Amino acid sequence: MANETMNAEALYDQAKERYMHYASTDDLREAKRQFEALGDYRSAAQYAEKCDTLLAYAVGSEVTLGHYDGRPIRWRVVDQRGKMRLLLAEEIVTRRPYHYTVEDATWQTCTLRKWLNDEFLHTAFDKREQLRIVPSRVRNLRNRKWYSNGGMDTMDKVHIPSMEEIEQYMPEQAQRAGDGWWWLRAPGSNGFSAVAVYDDGSIYDIGIHINYEEGGVRPAVWVLLKV
Repeated sequence: MANETMNAEALYDQAKERYMHYASTDDLREAKRQFEALGDYRSAAQYAEKCDTLLAYAVGSEVTLGHYDGRPIRWRVVDQRGKMRLLLAEEIVTRRPYHYTVEDATWQTCTLRKWLNDEFLHTAFDKREQLRIVPSRVRNLRNRKWYSNGGMDTMDKVHIPSMEEIEQYMPEQAQRAGDGWWWLRAPGSNGFSAVAVYDDGSIYDIGIHINYEEGGVRPAVWVLLKV
């Protein structure tokens, strides 16, 4: 019995070490296998569940969170920071103007930002889901071609990608293609326009007039995993 306990403890320590310092999904799968082999030994079952969560939210995975317009929202995990994951909507969830009136507007001041962090946040996610969404600093850079002002950085729970972010997370044009064009939060050639992604996936850096109502919205959120 003592030898069995010692062997179980060694396996538990090994699995926990692998879980705490995993470098790949293969490490997580092996840690999960070891925890499951331990059954109800110490906290092995709970750690196996944590491995499942991390595997489900691995970068590149598709997850669902929230509902909008009667449908569950599908997201792609595109980045990670510690226990946080950045989710980008897989498709356009609605169509709205970037800003309701034709005036100089940045992401900081536009009506789309206000709507996403107020009405959309409280409509699309229940209370428990809202607690998982964490505010993050959103950097608003100048348009690198036209040097138009991106405005002040913001703290948001919900945002849309910048031009630089979408090139990082979706480097291939085909990855960005979809059913209609959609907004990025970068300014176009002036404050009356915002950069957009065309339905073929190309980026229109001159920008589209911010009051165009048919602009697609693909929100992004940072979520905190309970692991």
